[in-house]
Amino acid sequence: MRKWYSCNFSVSWDRGQKPKIWVDIFIIDTIVGKIISQKKSEIALWRIHRRWANDEHGHELTFDLTFDCFTNEEAAKAIESLIKDNMHFKILKEAGLLTDGKELKISPKTNDIASDTGWPEPLKESWPYYINGCCEMFLSLIENIKGGKSVPHDINNAEKFYTEVNNEIIRIWQSFGCNAFFHHISAIFGYEPLSVSMGLWGRF
Repeated sequence: MRKWYSCNFSVSWDRGQKPKIWVDIFIIDTIVGKIISQKKSEIALWRIHRRWANDEHGHELTFDLTFDCFTNEEAAKAIESLIKDNMHFKILKEAGLLTDGKELKISPKTNDIASDTGWPEPLKESWPYYINGCCEMFLSLIENIKGGKSVPHDINNAEKFYTEVNNEIIRIWQSFGCNAFFHHISAIFGYEPLSVSMGLWGRF
């Protein structure tokens, strides 16, 4: 029986410095991407969620990348093994870029995949298909930005490589995000205005 399973990568973060955002792009490309490639037929839906906010939720000295997948228990265990055996996962551990103190596990989710429990049921049931498509696009975007270049195995070269990839992702998002994403999803919903913040309505 399929259900949602979740795996959390906690990335080391010295609060005196900016978070190493390149690390989660590295994980998405070399670990999550490989899992999706190898286990696609066994994963009905999946998503990634990146978070490094310094707020009341208090991620102490870490920022997190979460990988959720809708699959069965056997496949979930196989995915956990694939992560632990992944060469790039080991490189990150050896470089001290993944926090120690807790063993990586993929576990059944105890809460709804939808991030807001106040959503109506039709939205909560449909939303995973939306975020799955977004994550597929993001994975493809990383691959296209790489342009066929091989992933460096040296951690310093990997940092330089994925920092450049992330900078291009940011450039694309800031330059084309409104048209490529907001405008086109607005078209699906018939260009009806939506609330973008308290008391403020807008169209894209």
